[in-house]
Order: sequence, then structure tokens, then C-alpha cells
Amino acid sequence: MDSNYQQSSAGQPVNAKPSQTANAKPIPRTPDHEIQGSKEALIQDLERKLKCKDTLLHNGNQRLTYEEKMARRLLGPQNAAAVFQAQDDSGAQDSQQHNSEHARLQVPTSQVRSRSTSRGDVNDQDAIQEKFYPPRFIQVPENMSIDEGRFCRMDFKVSGLPAPDVSWYLNGRPVQSDDLHKMIVSEKGLHSLIFEVVRASDAGAYACVAKNRAGEATFTVQLDVLAKEHKRAPMFIYKPQSKKVLEGDSVKLECQISAIPPPKLFWKRNNEMVQFNTDRISLYQDNTGRVTLLIKDVNKKDAGWYTVSAVNEAGVTTCNTRLDVTARPNQTLPAPKQLRVRPTFSKYLALNGKGLNVKQAFNPEGEFQRLAAQSGLYESEEL
Repeated sequence: MDSNYQQSSAGQPVNAKPSQTANAKPIPRTPDHEIQGSKEALIQDLERKLKCKDTLLHNGNQRLTYEEKMARRLLGPQNAAAVFQAQDDSGAQDSQQHNSEHARLQVPTSQVRSRSTSRGDVNDQDAIQEKFYPPRFIQVPENMSIDEGRFCRMDFKVSGLPAPDVSWYLNGRPVQSDDLHKMIVSEKGLHSLIFEVVRASDAGAYACVAKNRAGEATFTVQLDVLAKEHKRAPMFIYKPQSKKVLEGDSVKLECQISAIPPPKLFWKRNNEMVQFNTDRISLYQDNTGRVTLLIKDVNKKDAGWYTVSAVNEAGVTTCNTRLDVTARPNQTLPAPKQLRVRPTFSKYLALNGKGLNVKQAFNPEGEFQRLAAQSGLYESEEL
């Protein structure tokens, strides 16, 4: 009994399991035709799968499939680990064939993740490239006419993917942003070219160009700048002159005025407004600034002080003149006409233009005596 005890203590027990710390040796591979349909065939098939399995870490531990768990139960943990370390030729060839079929390699987890990320980026880029759209103008401004010195704004909308870059050109020259020219984009995608103060040099054809990776689009708008008019207060080039006329005549009060813009004219007579466009009084004005006040059939009421006023946005000017109206002198009588005396059958017949003494001719006594002597009649005493 003692010898048996010592022998058993000196050596290992018969039924003792091999130590787990001992190095496990690779299991020799049996040809497939010998083990076909047996348990060893299943084990060798599992070994091939374990060699080529691309495992992922989950919370720092290996994630085992059902087949891997079965292999561990059949071969033991050490033998299953030895399967991964086996480098025999047949196993390497099988691994290469399997890798070529499935296009998979065993790589560290960090590398697998980075590759998947890079593949995702490539896929994302492909998706973005597929969504590129060329620029297209949805809203464009119309041609404009703006007064010099005014504010101006050109609004437009453009679509495209990615968002296009916008550039402006004036008569082929690039438009730069400065204190008087600004290019802005609102939150709603409304683009604007703003002129704080329009100048004469801003006039011309504006071309707007929108570009992105997919293409470009262009529209053109015309901007006309109306030159600012320089204002000048009215001034008399020559003033109306005082005049003296006779009643019934016509008279013109004339002057010439220079002003920008053309002024409005007002005429007064003795501080009362003169009524124009009547049968007697008319006002005429031409493009050169000549002004004429015409008065026909002048009478005493038309006499007095006349004031002409010219008014525009820049100022006002006035001038006074005098109109005197005098009565016409008395008319001289025309020379009398010579009267011709016709002969009559009367006592004046004896005159007959012979130059007789009129006194004797008009003496009744002498006339009676002469007629009596010629007729031979005598005076009767009875008479």
C-alpha cells in the first residue's frame, strides 16, 4: 500500500487530466477521405472556419458564434486557441482560398473601423455628387431708370446645389463691394446688389453670373441713370423798360430771364395780379426765356407800376417798370369847301355873277324905280 501511495505521489495519477498550463500541441490533420461522415470531419470543418473568421471586439471581449462555442466544447479552450496559431501549409492555402472567395482579411479592430468610416465617406461623397444641380435663376430684376443721387436695389433669387457663388460685372468689368456698392444675401435666399447713392458712372449693362460645380447661369439687366439737374435761381438778362403810350394804342412789356429749371412768372399792376389770356392782355414766353406782356387798346386803367416776378426751386427775382397812358390831343377841323350859288328866278337874278354892288342890289327903292322905268309904268296917285 505504501509503495503504491508513494508511486502515485511520485508520478501523476492515471486518470488525471493534463495541466491547462502545458503548451497544447496542434492536432494532426486526418485526410478528408478517411474521416468523411465522422465526428472528426465536423471538427476539421470548424477549424477551417475558425482560422478565417474575422472577429470583432464587443466591450473588450471576443464575440463567439454558435460554431465557435461548439469547437471550444469539443476541443477545449487550449486546443481551440492552438487552431488559430497553426501555420501548416494546407491550412494557409485553405485560408487564402477562403479569403479570396469572401474578400475579407483579419485586421485589428481599429483598422476595421477606420476602413468602414472611409468607405462611408466615399459613399457620402458619391451621394452628394449625385445631387449636384446647376444654378438656375428663379427671380431676376427688370431694367431700371434711376435719378442720380437716389438709392437703388437689384433683387434676385438663384437655386443650385451646392449653393452657387455670385459675381457681378458692369460692361464686362467686375463690380467690387465698397461704401456705395454692397452685395448681400438674406436668410430667405434673396440676393441683392445695393447702390447707396447712384452715380452717373453706375449706368450700363449689369451681368450677374452664378457658378457651382454643376455649371453656371447668367442674366443681364440695364441700369439707366438720369443726370441730376443743376438748379439755378432766376436772373434777368434784360429787364422791361418803362414806356409812355397814347390811349387806344398797343404796348409790349418785354424781358428775358435765365433759370434752371424754367421759372413761373407773375405780373402785377399796382400790387394787383394781372389777368392774362383776355381779349386785350396776353402773355408770351419762349424756350430762350423771352417774356412779352402784350396790352391792346390801352386805356387810363392800364397805367401804373408793373412788377414781374420769376420763381423756381432755386430762388426768386423781381423787377419793376412804369407804364404811362396819355390822352390823344384835340382833332383839327378840316378846310371848308367852296360853295357854288345856283341862279334863281328872283330879284337876285340881276346879280348873275356880274360884280354888281350888293348894297345897291339889296336897296328896294332903287330896284323898284329901275324896274318901273324899264316897263314904262308910272306911279298912281291912288296908291
